[in-house]
Amino acid sequence: MKHTLFPRYEGHADPIFGLGYAGLIAISTLRGYFHLVELPWFATQFAYIAVLGLGFAWIFVTGNTKRLNLSLNVMLFQMIPNFIILVWSVGLWVYRQEPLSLIMRGSSLVVYQLLLLAMLISAGAMFGRQAIEYTAMGFILANSLILLDVMRRMGVGSTITGMMQFLMSVGSNDNAISVNLEVQDVTFGIGILLVYYLVDGQDEHWRWFYVAALTFYLFMGFKRILFPAIALAVAYCFLMKRLRPRSQIALTVTIGLVLIAISLGYVVLIRTGLWFDICDRFGIDLMGRKRLYGYMESYYTISPSYMGMGNGMVSTVLEVLETTGNRRLHSDVLRMYIELGMPMFLLWCAVTFILTYTFFARHYSLRSARMYFAVTVLMYVTFLTDNTLEKYCPEIAWHVLPLGIILAEREQMAAALRHNDTLSSERSPSWRKPKKEKTPPAGASILNPSSEEETAAEKLRKFRLKTQSREDS
Repeated sequence: MKHTLFPRYEGHADPIFGLGYAGLIAISTLRGYFHLVELPWFATQFAYIAVLGLGFAWIFVTGNTKRLNLSLNVMLFQMIPNFIILVWSVGLWVYRQEPLSLIMRGSSLVVYQLLLLAMLISAGAMFGRQAIEYTAMGFILANSLILLDVMRRMGVGSTITGMMQFLMSVGSNDNAISVNLEVQDVTFGIGILLVYYLVDGQDEHWRWFYVAALTFYLFMGFKRILFPAIALAVAYCFLMKRLRPRSQIALTVTIGLVLIAISLGYVVLIRTGLWFDICDRFGIDLMGRKRLYGYMESYYTISPSYMGMGNGMVSTVLEVLETTGNRRLHSDVLRMYIELGMPMFLLWCAVTFILTYTFFARHYSLRSARMYFAVTVLMYVTFLTDNTLEKYCPEIAWHVLPLGIILAEREQMAAALRHNDTLSSERSPSWRKPKKEKTPPAGASILNPSSEEETAAEKLRKFRLKTQSREDS
């Protein structure tokens, strides 16, 4: 295929649909960052519903359902952690007779994430392998609009100078420009997609453009935790590519078990205060997290009998902490433990770090499983000190990568089968008359009809016939 600006693959939606999808992804990100137009609070949810409707309208009009079932199966499995959170939380609240307003509020947070994953079903059905490309395009478009908006408000020269000063200080000296350009949500998503284009996107359309653009906006957002996270994800991919399939699966499952142990140990260290002593000894600035973690100590215990508070309750508790005015705990590992309790927290970890990987490896391909786990390693590094699970863009990138890879592999397999069928038909075209098969002579071997030599058994049968005729005469 020619490297046109917007390629059109057979059976895929027209590029205009892809550009519409990218635009809706950008809109879902811009609320709170783009000052030229004030977007309503429901802009994110509207964008996801619009993509979902766009996909099913395209399927209804074209009747093309080739990728729908596969996209549906993949995304339904990836919804399992969210279903665990929703069912467990609602069960806890009903058992404790919590007010309906609290139940509705906590459930809505999970419903929004389920809506996000359902949106990717439409994206996979419409775009197949190009779902990754159009998602990257949406993130780049969002950051580009924010950059232009900052230049409009603060001047081109001041924006460039502020960016250079911030980068020269390796992100240690914030200024007005860097604060306005730090779009945390989309920056995490950009880091995830960059891993894909660096290690597994060799055949992608305009690969180096996306590598350059994503790298530029990664430095513009400059989330420090992302740089070691990306390095670990890339190192994991290169290591796995050099191992045999069984070794890959065994080592990855082992890493998953280690991550579960680290997660539980991390919670124990925070609850006992040892984590703060370690950070103080090495001069690590927790940037206000010590106060947040300490405030939550009275709400949970380290025990198998601890059943959790329910989804979203940590933010509700932190709303009354007026000393910081911060509703985010800045540690998804600790937040998930407090909200789910030890048994469901361990189950959530097992599904996220092990079961989803083995599902992709056994039912689809090692390539998709490898990319899923590489991104999971990246996400896990951010889980320790940030609230990435509450951000929509990293969720989109995390789940669209294995889906896009699986769809690409199925399309390549189908294309290879069609190519083989074409070659077979060219070698024996239907208009050519088949050659007449030669009738084997009497007495020829059944196992070798073309042979004209008589077998020993046939000679013996004739000899007996001759002998019998002589005796009769």
